[in-house]
Amino acid sequence: MKPGSSILSTIPSGRRPHFQQTGFSLIELMISITLGLLVMTAVLALYLNLSRSNAELAKMNRQIENGRFTIQLLQQELWHAGFWDTYVPPSPALMPPTAIPNPCVGFSSWSAADIANIYAIPVQGYVAGGTLPAACAGIINNLQSDSDVLVIRYAATCVAGTANCENYNAGKLYLQTQSCVNISHANYVASAENVPVLGTPGTGVYRKDCTTPADRRKLITSIFYVRNYSVTAGDDIPTLMRADLDSYGGSVVMQAGQPMIEGIQSLKLEYGRDIDDDGSADSFSDCSACTATDWANIVAVRIYVLARNLEASSGYAENKSYTLGSTILGPFNDGFMRHVYTSYVRLINPSGRKEKP
Repeated sequence: MKPGSSILSTIPSGRRPHFQQTGFSLIELMISITLGLLVMTAVLALYLNLSRSNAELAKMNRQIENGRFTIQLLQQELWHAGFWDTYVPPSPALMPPTAIPNPCVGFSSWSAADIANIYAIPVQGYVAGGTLPAACAGIINNLQSDSDVLVIRYAATCVAGTANCENYNAGKLYLQTQSCVNISHANYVASAENVPVLGTPGTGVYRKDCTTPADRRKLITSIFYVRNYSVTAGDDIPTLMRADLDSYGGSVVMQAGQPMIEGIQSLKLEYGRDIDDDGSADSFSDCSACTATDWANIVAVRIYVLARNLEASSGYAENKSYTLGSTILGPFNDGFMRHVYTSYVRLINPSGRKEKP
């Protein structure tokens, strides 16, 4: 190369030098970042939508589970209503009850007439807004204003001390029916000939052999109602409650209600009354004006349960009305999803005793 000449001077005229480029240009980099952000935004939106959908699905599944569980629980309790072991109460047509039993008084206050009325009326209720007995004031508290109260009575289907049944406890209330009919036997109890023995010791009557003690079956009296909160007052989670007759402090009394199922906003009931004494329901009503004899002739129950999500759904406006028998509830104008669950339950024991061949 001659002195004073440059490398460009050695390139033939009409040609440009070619330099190999590497990496991204600024424009390409900005485009790739923008596309990445768009993809990330789409993925994030999809994730949030899926999370929101899963959360709503979980709320709905829990509501369905709570509603169905409530129906199943009440069905099973009502199927047992009026079971008194081998004892068959007199027909209400022949020996009507003298009064509607007070479900909240303790056993020590029961008279012979009270006990007879209990056997005659295994199911009773109080309509929403109705007057409860004064003795229930310390037991049924914070009652949901649009919900009924249901009382169910029966003898336990299992014998105390047997498998899958609680052990015998002398402080609890047991029912025993006498099968010993040999009036000359020393173990025959004349006073137990026509009515069961009801007491906390639960002894004194015998089976057919007049030697083996009769089965001890715990007397069950349960009150179902809806409280307007679950754990703490003001948490706004309506909850199905259950109060049971049991031993406390040496006495058999109705215990304070215990929470059973959350999210149950209303329990409404219609009772089927047998008018012609054939074991079938002839008319249904809320029984707000039923007499003691009317209650003794109840052979079926229609159950209506309004279940509610425990948490509100964002962006959801509740503007529906719900029909629970003769009662219409709503719209509530809030963000909680709801659903009505219904069931028809035949009271097997009271209705079966009335059936005619």
